Parts: sequence; C-alpha cells; structure tokens
Amino acid sequence: MTRAFTGTYRGVSSAERREDRRRRLLDAALDIVGTQGLAALTVRGVCEQAKVGPRFFYEAFPDLDALASDLLLEVQRSALDRARVAIAETEGPPARRIRAAVAALITELTDDPRRAKIVFAQAYGNEALMRARFAGMRTVAATIIEQTRIVLDLPAGQETAVAATSQLITGGAAELVLVWLDGGLDIDRDGLIDLLADFTIAMIDRLPEVAGRLNGTA
Repeated sequence: MTRAFTGTYRGVSSAERREDRRRRLLDAALDIVGTQGLAALTVRGVCEQAKVGPRFFYEAFPDLDALASDLLLEVQRSALDRARVAIAETEGPPARRIRAAVAALITELTDDPRRAKIVFAQAYGNEALMRARFAGMRTVAATIIEQTRIVLDLPAGQETAVAATSQLITGGAAELVLVWLDGGLDIDRDGLIDLLADFTIAMIDRLPEVAGRLNGTA
C-alpha cells in the first residue's frame, strides 16, 4: 500500500514551513532596509540573512518590490492595531481617547528605528513602495474615519467632511514625523506625540463647522 504524502515533515506541515520562510524573509528585509536602506536589499542578501534558498524567495514573493511593500504594509497594520486597542481601552472624553491612539501609533512606529525608517523614509523614489505607502495611508485615513465616528458618535451627513479631515490628518502627520526623524524638529518623542494629538483633536473638533460649510448650512 502506498501512503499519501501529506507534506508534513517532523511534525511541521508544508504550509507552516512556507509561512516560516516568508516570516524570516520579512524579518531579514526589515533589518536590511531599516539599517542600510532600500538600495541594499537584494535577493541574495535577504536570502542569506534569512537562511532561505533563492527558489523559496520566489515562492513567497514575486520580486523585491513585493517583499518591501508587504513589509511596509505589515508595519502600518501593526501600528493601527495598537491605536485601535488604545482607543478601546481608554476611558474618558474623546480628546483623551484620541491622544491615547496617537501615542500608541507613534510609539509602535518609532520604538524600533528600522520600522520608522521603512514607513516614513524609504518609500520615496520607489514606485511600488509609494503605492504601498499610499494604500497604507488610505487605510490609516479609513481608520480615523471609523474611530472618529465611534468616539464622537457623529450624525449622518458628515461623510465628506470626515473623509477630507482624515486625509489632512494622515498626510500632515506623516510629513511631520518624517521631518522629526530627520532632525528638523527640536522636540523629543513625547513632544511630537503632544503636537500630533493636539493637531488631530483640533481638526476633529472643527468637523461640525467644516461639514456645515460643505453642506451649505454654515
């Protein structure tokens, strides 16, 4: 009798091995791009650091751009998850919950300088990473919309104002963090968080006024 091959080796399935290789490639890419820059990322280099054969690289990713893009989006998703948890676990007025979310987001992105470099500094000049960055920023904006509705219990009819405000917050915050990382702002991280939180709260506080103007009622 011939026993069917299940793909399991030493108790580990083929799917688990593929995911492990993918994880090691992402971790290696984080270290290379986050310390040496995107230009240093090569198939050979990332495979050597991850201890993964080149043929398995192409099993996980079609090319280096796909690897870098997936890494960027993963870092952004992790930070957004932290922000959502912070809002859910923080009690009190909207301003306190918004500040907690901003602090969680910025802390998650900047605790590891490699993560900050990938999200804020490495996308420029690479088309695939720019597309991933824009996709990530749209996700951030959508999260701001979602959480703003939860925190403020907004009435219907403010969709355009909320969408526009979320894009302004997202784009402005990203550029400000980039300037801070480059040494252009003489403040520590707590100061940066306070600045971003105050800006976010001020923008959200103006939502009814902005909505009124857009709807022709103000």
